[in-house]
Amino acid sequence: MARDWETWLQNSVGPASPTEEADRDRTEERIRQAILGDPRLAGSVRVFVKGSYANNTNVRRDSDVDIAVEWTRWAYISKSNEAAPLSWAELGVVTTESPPSTTEYRRWIEEALVATFGSQQVDLTGNKAITVAGSSTTLDADVVPCFRHLRYDAQGRDPHRGIRLYPKNGGVVENWPEQNRVNGNRKNDSNNTRRRYKELARALKRLENDMVEVGLLPKEVHGYFIECLLYNLPNEPFLGTSYRVAAKNVLAALWNAINDDEHTDWVEVNGLKWLWRGGQTWTADEASTFAHKAWNYVNAG
Repeated sequence: MARDWETWLQNSVGPASPTEEADRDRTEERIRQAILGDPRLAGSVRVFVKGSYANNTNVRRDSDVDIAVEWTRWAYISKSNEAAPLSWAELGVVTTESPPSTTEYRRWIEEALVATFGSQQVDLTGNKAITVAGSSTTLDADVVPCFRHLRYDAQGRDPHRGIRLYPKNGGVVENWPEQNRVNGNRKNDSNNTRRRYKELARALKRLENDMVEVGLLPKEVHGYFIECLLYNLPNEPFLGTSYRVAAKNVLAALWNAINDDEHTDWVEVNGLKWLWRGGQTWTADEASTFAHKAWNYVNAG
């Protein structure tokens, strides 16, 4: 029996249910209380939700809540663009006290979580995050130790504020949660995509899950990658006369942009990182394949 795609998409564009939102809030609060109960961390950190739950683009009841624990008494600093050749003095930056080491800081967070939830409920093996198992009224939480990060782009301008992670396996990861939220909301604004940006981001994430389950995709496409791809598209394709038309228009615009080589300067939703540079594991071929197969899937029936 052919699928009624308009009905399926109408049922897939919605945000998390009130019950899931309440579970998310309880999850965030229980982690916050565990962290702030440790005297080494209390008064020195900010605990907040980031990722799809913060951006209202989460789609699965069993998806983990990303919770950042940001050390705020000190910030890593970096220079880019016009600020790159300038000295810190020219940028008006004065260094302050040093933070705990990355390994020590992670250990403090691990110990605070284990002390509250017990070792059976806390998985310490993750590369970036410490996972705390959920309960009947809370969700699994990926707790991410991170430090404040300030990026200076030009003299006389305020720095961009983000976070910096140090995975156990090495390397550095820079995230920009607040910029993701602000830019995503702007793209979603009624004057731009009439709220369709986040609706179709949720719908296409659910569609991707469905395609993996039925064998139309060989592997999962990262949800944030889908958000970024849609963010770089013009607003017009989102404004189709129905959800099915809009989804097909967006997928066609995505495939055409990559096929016509119009995607090379695309950025992440935060606007501060290139989409295709900096060691990301996703590729343009992956995006093109997803767009092509998803369009064919929605067009059938």
